[in-house]
Amino acid sequence: MVPCARSARVNKVARPWWFVAPVFATCVALWAASAHGVRPAAFLPNLAAILVGGAGFRLLTQGPWESHRRAERVLPVLACLAIAATLAAPGLEGVHRWWSLGPVRINASAAFLPWLFLGVAARGAWPRWLACGLLVLVQGLHLLQPDASQATALALAALPLLVGGDFVNRRVGIPIAVLLLGLAVVTWTRSDPLEPLEHVERILVLIVSRGALGVFVAMAAVTGLLLPGLLAARSRDSRTARLGVAFVLYFAALLGATFFGNFPVPVIGAGAGPVLGWWAMLTVLRVHVQVPRA
Repeated sequence: MVPCARSARVNKVARPWWFVAPVFATCVALWAASAHGVRPAAFLPNLAAILVGGAGFRLLTQGPWESHRRAERVLPVLACLAIAATLAAPGLEGVHRWWSLGPVRINASAAFLPWLFLGVAARGAWPRWLACGLLVLVQGLHLLQPDASQATALALAALPLLVGGDFVNRRVGIPIAVLLLGLAVVTWTRSDPLEPLEHVERILVLIVSRGALGVFVAMAAVTGLLLPGLLAARSRDSRTARLGVAFVLYFAALLGATFFGNFPVPVIGAGAGPVLGWWAMLTVLRVHVQVPRA
């Protein structure tokens, strides 16, 4: 690929105003939640995650291509370990999805799962196969936690990467995709007794309840969060396009799951995990388009 063409694709994925998307989404949620008596301090984890995630994005995307190759091998493994560690952490009513850092709980899968897609899109063959194995392992962890929202998002986002033939051989990718979907379906049958929080799982309801303005800003916030993936999906490079589709499917599935269960609204709802996950997915897109392919 010629350098100028690569630079053009990089710019489409990493425009400076991408940094505005999670800030705007958090401000919209804070505006609606405050009107219903929720303390602004509830959204401090979002702001901290915006800063940490943005710094990580800059760090990982500004380094040399050799560092990206190391990240493709290391980060998926670390993400899997981070998600597995939730099973050893204290749960809530038998549900194990979080790390507890003092008064703050971080949904580990929401924060770190997107790094698995970095491995699936790796240049080397063995990092890709390792990442495919980790996808199945993490999906099993979702069944144990249980977390039907993340299980559904993982299964749908993995589809374009596993069945398209650009990253993984279809003869192997299709059975893995079917297995991921099957585990997601089973996860929905697990009991999930947790009650929703207004500023986490029901934040879209609070925003829309503010009338026409609420509907407009909710749509704007969701569009801003999905826009990097939507633009990447239009790329002429099939690998970038499939990663863009994966980006959209992942966050659209998380949003859709909130209408069928008590699951956090990604980025807009209060919580650091989904914000870190959004930055991770954006980093996967940026690293992919700026690393030259053979």
